[in-house]
Amino acid sequence: MAPHPPTPPIDGNTLHHPKRSQQWVTSWIPHLSDIVYGKLLSTNNFPNCCPVSYMEHWIHKDISASSLHTSPRSTPNILIRCQGCAQHFSYYVGDMRPKCIIQVKHKDLILLEALPKKKKEDLFPRPNVPIKDFQLLKYSHPNYRLMAFNDHLIQRGYNSTVNFRPINLPIQDNSNVPNTLRNMDLITKLFDDLKISEDLQDIAITLAPFIDLEFFTDGSYDSTNSQAGFPMGYGWTTSNLFNSNITYNGSLQFFPSSTKAETMAILTALVVCPEFGKIIIHTDSQAAIDSFHKSKNLHTISPRRFNKINNNILWSSIHFIIKSLSLKVKLLKVKAHSGNQFNDIADIQAKLGRTQPIPTTIIHDHLPNQTITLNWNNEVPLDKDVRKCVSTILNYRRLDNHLNHASLESIKNDTKNLLINWALSSKWFNYNGRNDTTSLLHTKDLKWKIRCSTLTLPTLDILNRNFPLLIKDRTLCLSCHTHVETNIHLWECSDNYELIKSSFIQMGDILIDLLKSHADRLSLVISDSIEYSPTFRWAYRSEPIHPVAFLLLKSYISNDLLGIFRAHINTMKHIVKLIMHYMHQCSILIKINIWKARNQKWKTLRDAWGITKKSFTKYRDIFSRNQRTAAALNRPVVIDNNRDMECGYINPFNDFRNFKLDKDFLFILFSSSNFLHSGSFFSHLDEVFSFNNIITNNSPFNFAFYNV
Repeated sequence: MAPHPPTPPIDGNTLHHPKRSQQWVTSWIPHLSDIVYGKLLSTNNFPNCCPVSYMEHWIHKDISASSLHTSPRSTPNILIRCQGCAQHFSYYVGDMRPKCIIQVKHKDLILLEALPKKKKEDLFPRPNVPIKDFQLLKYSHPNYRLMAFNDHLIQRGYNSTVNFRPINLPIQDNSNVPNTLRNMDLITKLFDDLKISEDLQDIAITLAPFIDLEFFTDGSYDSTNSQAGFPMGYGWTTSNLFNSNITYNGSLQFFPSSTKAETMAILTALVVCPEFGKIIIHTDSQAAIDSFHKSKNLHTISPRRFNKINNNILWSSIHFIIKSLSLKVKLLKVKAHSGNQFNDIADIQAKLGRTQPIPTTIIHDHLPNQTITLNWNNEVPLDKDVRKCVSTILNYRRLDNHLNHASLESIKNDTKNLLINWALSSKWFNYNGRNDTTSLLHTKDLKWKIRCSTLTLPTLDILNRNFPLLIKDRTLCLSCHTHVETNIHLWECSDNYELIKSSFIQMGDILIDLLKSHADRLSLVISDSIEYSPTFRWAYRSEPIHPVAFLLLKSYISNDLLGIFRAHINTMKHIVKLIMHYMHQCSILIKINIWKARNQKWKTLRDAWGITKKSFTKYRDIFSRNQRTAAALNRPVVIDNNRDMECGYINPFNDFRNFKLDKDFLFILFSSSNFLHSGSFFSHLDEVFSFNNIITNNSPFNFAFYNV
């Protein structure tokens, strides 16, 4: 499932890889329980022999202690040359300049991607070695470690649920096994895939004689989903059988989380248990244990509150299984990665489960607690809080429409390049830096943020588009008088460079003072952190404006700016508080230093043209409809500012012309705290979404499903 280098043709001679085409590779080393990195030097592929490769050994440099990143997966993966270690292969014949060379089977190698020099130059903080002496890999060390370990297991045949059953079945007395197990019908009703149902039914038959069972369950979630397969996997193993224990794994999709994977592991373990069994489940997820007890109590109190629990379809199924099989279940917390043999087996099974080609899904139309279920796009069941879930989906859709607007092409590119931190930027757009919630100044601050971020400041090109009879195509920049004044040109104009530069030096000094008074660590290098960051370095060195600096001018919080704070502040809560206050100061400073200086020139020019403020507010009164129509038709279409045509930005949130036919209606309906009593709204549902009653052949229940 991982990318492997191609095997060279069989040849009696050693294939030496040219220096320019040497590839970066890694491999899992079982006796070290870790991976090794290297640059591929040569490969031997002799007849009747397993191909063997040699690589120059590079080692992972851990900078997590001094890094601005707090989690291992977000720490840059930096490699430096190994100066010699016990893994060195002394009998290598070839280029002997590398000080450490490792011999590895060619089939065990996995290709890596090293980032270009520019990415290394932008890295902050940078390791204390020259640029040419270290390499920066695309993904984190834990990501490659997991990928190599999974590949190691897959190559040894542990990649399929077909292998979950033991070679020697546990000792059992078949006379105690009933002819028809209650599990059979239960598994058939719950799981829609035939192969998964058959596998679980076989396990249920094997476990039928055992009343007391202990399981170790685990879930795996890979947020990057860098490997082929699914982002979630689950697995479990029995731990109290004599001869050999049974293991099982599978994959999951939709609304990925580690807790959901853990919950599915518990569900599939319980469904194979014998009737009236006494079950102990060991899990390393306290969240799963808490949700188990919470859902157990809530479903008898209020269906509405039960349906607000995350993964409520899985918890409905779990309690349905426990009740149907009359099980006595006890969940115990076990510490993760504590050296427990069975917990490690469950962990391996969960990671392997992500590679299963068919994800496990639950048929929920017969579950007593699922009185209503929303199906998004007739495919994805919403087993979370309806209000929050639909809100999240619609917000993503609106954000996608927002970024796909032709006028915001530059913002979309910055988003693709991971320059913008949207989580903090969204908080900044809603931040009130004034003491009064109804302050007029706050209204002006919010208007400034919206106009800057959507590139709709009233520059001459926009004024000419909206008031052509007043501006009359006089759109040359007020500073340089050579280019059309647009929102993009405003910040890129060479005549504004010194003004913008002095503003950034001033903002940099403010940030230095702010961090010195609040820093939790590395207080001696605060000035260097700021003066050498991409956001401010260009201003202190009089270089061209860096693209990240433009984001600050447009009222966005960049990942680089966040990195400065994370280098010196420990908690994210404290960072958010400081960065919001700092952005408020920067916004006011930019507006006063740059925009107001531009407005002074505009007022002088406006007076020279004989135009007043009332000329804009009374535009429709001064010019007749025919005049305005003729001006609009005669105005040439200008292709500029990354637009297909000069149409400007229109806020998609304010377009309610087709409101009744829009699926946002569903969100408003179910966002209401009393939506179950909103009977008058249901007369409109046939125009918004389809309402189907689904009745199973074997179920007396009649439940509603809404296809969103």
